Amino acid sequence: MSETNNGGTPNATTGYTVSDLVGLALRQIGIGAMGTQPSAADLSDGVMHLNMMLAQWQRRRWLVPNLVDKFCVSTGASVYAVGPGGDFDMPVRPAQVLSAYARLLTGAQPSQDGDFSGVDFNGSDFDTGSDGLSTGYPVDYPLTAIPSYEDYASLGLKGLKTWPNFFFYNPAFPDGEFRPWPIPPAQMWELHIIVAEPLPTTLKATDAINLPPEYWDAIMWTLAERMAPSYGQEASATVSAKARGALATIRSANVQIPTLGMPAILNPISSPFYWPGLEIQKL
Repeated sequence: MSETNNGGTPNATTGYTVSDLVGLALRQIGIGAMGTQPSAADLSDGVMHLNMMLAQWQRRRWLVPNLVDKFCVSTGASVYAVGPGGDFDMPVRPAQVLSAYARLLTGAQPSQDGDFSGVDFNGSDFDTGSDGLSTGYPVDYPLTAIPSYEDYASLGLKGLKTWPNFFFYNPAFPDGEFRPWPIPPAQMWELHIIVAEPLPTTLKATDAINLPPEYWDAIMWTLAERMAPSYGQEASATVSAKARGALATIRSANVQIPTLGMPAILNPISSPFYWPGLEIQKL
């Protein structure tokens, strides 16, 4: 099992390998130091810890370097599956839908790659008919999140089928449940969700760490802090401080602050953020 990659030099595209960073992390707590090599069992345990750690990081918005736009065309259903093989097909179901919108197709072709890709807005999206009127403009409308299942349950007419304005996301497992409301008619709408891109959580020792360079340091120090109890020790103050500093760097690189919303009880019926059921909310 190789511990280093090109003499410790990262690949320009994919970075260090898993064994590189696990070996470095172990050396910070004295395992494999002074020219010795960590055992195969030590490296195997380190890979398991790394995958578990990245699975935890996946649920922290500020530790995920990228958001992605996933979509599906409306089918008239009230619930859309989000996860492996679902209507919104992705490797793992997200814990949260960070934002959502509905695209009124009005004759436009469905997207090919999700949005914000720089390639799916092309000339065919904006064709005009012989009368000069557009037949292809895709028009997007934001969907407001219903914050809890209890609030969704308070909707009086859940089967209403018309123009969608809201959504509720239930992070069920293995597939989450995306519930637009009112229910959009089939084939007229394209539903888009913004979610955190999955981090790798099935890495092997020889795999590359395909993450931005600032993650290398954070993985090494945080993994060292995490693994120290396995060897009957507490992580040193230096290791803990380095881990906090590296994570703070990632936080500053990834931070995005959405527009501030108002508590439900403060939203009058005339507010654009109002949805039926808010008037019964309690502080």
